Amino acid sequence: MNETKYYTIFSQRLMSNLVAQGFVLISMRPDEKGSGRNVFYFRNSPELRQAVEEYRNK
Repeated sequence: MNETKYYTIFSQRLMSNLVAQGFVLISMRPDEKGSGRNVFYFRNSPELRQAVEEYRNK
């Protein structure tokens, strides 16, 4: 199984929520598409994906 090393987040609120839960923000960069938004990178893990799913199901 080839699993992605990083999980990409486009929402600043979701990023803040994940950091508050103890997940480490690996990198942050401006969106290359010129949207004026930032893109956030976390290390991909089952725990991170579950936290994202729980956040989206609120």
